[in-house]
Amino acid sequence: MCSFELITDQDIVKSYCTDSSNYPGYADALVRPKSTSEVVEILKEANSKKISITPIGNRSSLTGSAAADGGWILDTSQMTKIIEINHKEKFALAEPGMMLSDFKKKILDEGLFYAPDPTSEKECFFGGSIATNASGSRTFKYGSTKKYVRALEVVLASGEILNLRRPEIEKNTFGYLPFQSMVDLFVGSEGTLGVITKTEVELLDKPENFFGGMAFFKTLNEALDFVIAVRKELLKSGPLITPRACELFDNYALDIIRPDSPFKIPQNALAGIFFEQEYSLDFEKILERWLEFLGKNNAIVDDTIVAEKPKQQDELRRLRHKVPSTLFEEGGLYVNNGGGKISTDWSVPIFRIHEIIDYAKKISDEAKIQEPVIYGHIGNGHPHYNFIAKNAEEKKQILQVVHSTCKKVTTMGGTIAAEHGIGKIKKDFVKYQYPKQLIEAMRAVKISLDPNNILAPNNIF
Repeated sequence: MCSFELITDQDIVKSYCTDSSNYPGYADALVRPKSTSEVVEILKEANSKKISITPIGNRSSLTGSAAADGGWILDTSQMTKIIEINHKEKFALAEPGMMLSDFKKKILDEGLFYAPDPTSEKECFFGGSIATNASGSRTFKYGSTKKYVRALEVVLASGEILNLRRPEIEKNTFGYLPFQSMVDLFVGSEGTLGVITKTEVELLDKPENFFGGMAFFKTLNEALDFVIAVRKELLKSGPLITPRACELFDNYALDIIRPDSPFKIPQNALAGIFFEQEYSLDFEKILERWLEFLGKNNAIVDDTIVAEKPKQQDELRRLRHKVPSTLFEEGGLYVNNGGGKISTDWSVPIFRIHEIIDYAKKISDEAKIQEPVIYGHIGNGHPHYNFIAKNAEEKKQILQVVHSTCKKVTTMGGTIAAEHGIGKIKKDFVKYQYPKQLIEAMRAVKISLDPNNILAPNNIF
C-alpha cells in the first residue's frame, strides 16, 4: 500500500503536462512528494511497474525537458526548505522546490551571494536550475551553475539514495575524467539519471556595489567589436573595466524594449550592450573608465544609460527580460497553426563571433526567411537567435537554417546547447556535436543508472 497520493484527475494532471516550450506532453498521473523518503517510495513503485517518471520544477524549460511523455509526473513544488545557510563555510543546503529568485533573495538577506542568474530566475525552481546547469547574464564573470554545486542528494530510479560530494583533492588520475566527480554527471542531466532532492551550493561574499548600464552602437558589428575589446581588456593585468555581465540587443530587440523603456534609446542605434560592473572604488572614477573605454570603441557615448540606483537597475533587468517574454507571447499565437517561436542556444568562442553571425545571416538570406531577433549572452559568444514561424511551412524552413548553423558551430569549437539543454526538442542537433560512439557511451551510463529507462523518457536521447 502506497502512502503517497497518486492524482489521476486529468483536469489537474493536464495542467502539469507541458512547459514553456509548448511541447505537447501527456501523463497518466501526478505525484507531489514532500520529502526524500516519499521520492524514494514513488520511484520504487514506478520502477517495479516500469512506469515512466518525469521530474518537474516550475516547467520553465524551453526544450520540452519538463513536458511529460506518459507515465507519472513527479512535481517537486512541495519540497521548499532551505535546510542550512552556513556563513563560516559559505554554503547553502536546500531542497529543489523553491523559486530560484526567492532562494537568492534569502541568501542576499543573509549578507551572502549566490551567483547563477538565469533570465528565468523568477519562473524557475532552484532544483530545475541544477538539473539544467542554468546560466545567465552574470555567467560572463561567475560561470554557470555547475561551478557552485558542492554536493547532491540524488534518488536513483531504483529508489537508492546517492550522497555525492565534489572531490576536494587537487590531483586525481583514477578513472575516466567525466566520472572523477559524480556531481558533474548529475548537474545538467535533465532528470534522466535521478531525482535531485537536496543540493549544497557554494556562496560568495555579497558584492559591495554595482551599477548597470547600456551602451549603444550604430551597427551590430561595432557592438560585437566592443565585446571582443572587453574580452581582450580582461586578459590584461589590471584591466580598466571588469564587467560581470555583457548582453547583446540587436535592432529588433531594441525595437521591442523601446516603447516601454523609461530610458532614452537613440533612434540611430542598431545595437545595444547591457552591462553590469561591480566596484569598491569611487563610483565616479569607475564610471569615467567605462565612458573612456566606450568612447575608444565607437559607442554612442552621450546616450549611454547608467543605472546606479536599485530601482534603475531593476528597470534595466526588466527590459532585458521583456525581449524573451514578448517573443514567447508572440510565438504562442501561431502554435495552433504549426508555427511558433524557434530559438537557438548555440555558442562559439568569442573571437569567432563575427564569422558565425555572418554565416547565419548569409544562409538566412539565401533561404528568404524573416530576420531573427538577436539578443543574449554575447560576452560568452552565446547570442540567442529568435524566429517567429507563422505556420508549419515557415517552421520547416527556419529549422533547416538552424540545423545548418548548428552544424557550422560545431566545426568552430562551439556547442549546440550552451544553457537550455537538449530536452525533447533539440535531440536532432546532438549528432552534430558528438560522434555516435560517444552518444552511445552516454546512453550506456543512463541505462546503467536507470535500467528500466523510466526517468525523463525521451529527454536528450
